[in-house]
Amino acid sequence: MRRLEDIMNSLTDKDWGWWPFLFLRPRKEADIDNVLLLKMACCFGPLVTAFVLFVRFTLREPITTASAGVCVVGCSIAFFIGYKLTFAIFWNRRARRLRLSEAPSDAET
Repeated sequence: MRRLEDIMNSLTDKDWGWWPFLFLRPRKEADIDNVLLLKMACCFGPLVTAFVLFVRFTLREPITTASAGVCVVGCSIAFFIGYKLTFAIFWNRRARRLRLSEAPSDAET
């Protein structure tokens, strides 16, 4: 499990994975909570939607305002759930470990 965690966190540590929303990346010792994840979904969901709609456009599929709106909501929800069940778990495991290693021990006080 630790090896998978290291791989996932190496991906989330890369700037390109957060582009163009690098400002959303928390410190390594901070958790990715639902509030931050909602902000991320609101930013990355429409970005994914743009890609999906571009693919649909190139395939000459009809795109309506309603279908685009559903796509934005759907991509945002899918991002939230997908990230919550994958990257956020591993990020938060590392964050807890880092916080524990920084906490002063009883011997030091």
